[in-house]
Amino acid sequence: MGVKRGVDIVVGTVLAVVALPLILVLAVGAAVTLRAWPIFVQDRIGKDGRTFRLPKVRTLPPDTASSTDKYSLSKVRIPAFGRVLRRTHLDELPQLLLVPFGLMSLVGPRPEMPEVAARYPVEFVAERTSVRPGCTCLWQLSDSASGLIYEAPEYDRAYLLHSGPLLDAWILYRTARAWLPKSSAIDLGDLPAWACRPAFPKPDLLEPEGQIRTAARAHVETALD
Repeated sequence: MGVKRGVDIVVGTVLAVVALPLILVLAVGAAVTLRAWPIFVQDRIGKDGRTFRLPKVRTLPPDTASSTDKYSLSKVRIPAFGRVLRRTHLDELPQLLLVPFGLMSLVGPRPEMPEVAARYPVEFVAERTSVRPGCTCLWQLSDSASGLIYEAPEYDRAYLLHSGPLLDAWILYRTARAWLPKSSAIDLGDLPAWACRPAFPKPDLLEPEGQIRTAARAHVETALD
């Protein structure tokens, strides 16, 4: 068993058990607020392209299409309770239950909806699905998380290039720190050298961060045309 999988089993199980009472409380709140079944389950793409069912606490009205992306949500009336859950990512807590079973990892590229992934460049999908999807990741901690994953592929590519126990630990630390007052989003230049694989330079030494973002988005836009 690898170190990463061992951490997922031990730490993931502990976090899942600790989170379960809160998940139940949030589920009751969602049921009362939205008058619908409180756990929303959606198809996502996992490791090696296999589809799995991803649970979330319901935050949207029950008549909202399951394939609705972030930009389309601007037209949806989301109750205040749902907005708080989405802003704090508390709606994603049920995903911790999948970690001990190997469907997800604590850290890794966020699992994408099949309908949205179909718009991604094929090679980018292959890169992302070469590992287990994660409950948190570099992209989710960045300002780019307000958009779609394929608009800022440099975060997932940096993770795949430099992934290891130290980088996972740093991402988990920054995820916990995001709950503190005055926390800020990250960019690739924030990655500490000690958290990256020694065989590779820091991402910001490969190319200035702005150029990475520009080149990556240009690549995606070209592929989607």
